[in-house]
Amino acid sequence: MKRTLLISTALSAVLAQGAFAADLPTKKGPPPVPVYAPFSWTGFYIGANVGGLWSSDGVTDLDPFYYGEIPGNSNTLNPSGVVGGLQAGYNYQIQQFVLGVEGDVDWSSASGKFSFPGAPAIATHSTSLPFFADLRGRAGYAFDRFLPYLTGGVVFANVKNNLADPDYGFSFGRGGESTGWTVGAGLEYAIDNHWSVKGEYLYMQFPDVTKTWDYNYSFKFKDSAQVARVGLNYRF
Repeated sequence: MKRTLLISTALSAVLAQGAFAADLPTKKGPPPVPVYAPFSWTGFYIGANVGGLWSSDGVTDLDPFYYGEIPGNSNTLNPSGVVGGLQAGYNYQIQQFVLGVEGDVDWSSASGKFSFPGAPAIATHSTSLPFFADLRGRAGYAFDRFLPYLTGGVVFANVKNNLADPDYGFSFGRGGESTGWTVGAGLEYAIDNHWSVKGEYLYMQFPDVTKTWDYNYSFKFKDSAQVARVGLNYRF
């Protein structure tokens, strides 16, 4: 009986001590709060794009007294078409500012043609822009995964703006390969750490070209284009 009483007393003391210890303050504190790592745009990327192109291609007769076959002495074609291509670039982020460089290569279906009434043959003004490539700088301000940006640089294009008159026996124009400048703006959104989508607008301007035929017929060719496209990029 005494042994049972002693065991019960000892057990009660141990339990009481454990309960008292549980009420003592602990040094562990609350669990740590997870630290949010901000998204970074720094790195290389490649991607593809698709959209539309609208060009303005004009020809002006600088000597209407000699030639005079173009009504009003000038004509402008405004062809449009689908564009698609590939791009690659690199971004570097400094706090929220993002600086980068991007190059792309695109193909276009834009082309147009107009024939002037005449006798015995018909003069024809035709144009197309089947290919262009550009190299641009980019500057943006990141709102985490959203990146609005401005862009600008040099553009290389195959611009075929041509005037042909079989009656007078000439056919000439810009000649195809042209180098100009481009500016634009866009918005890119990072879906995750690797994939992003973007929408972009570019304006392209090419230098005027003047061509003169044997009989001092001179013509000025003016060309510009606008591009609106969407793209998908993979970031490394």
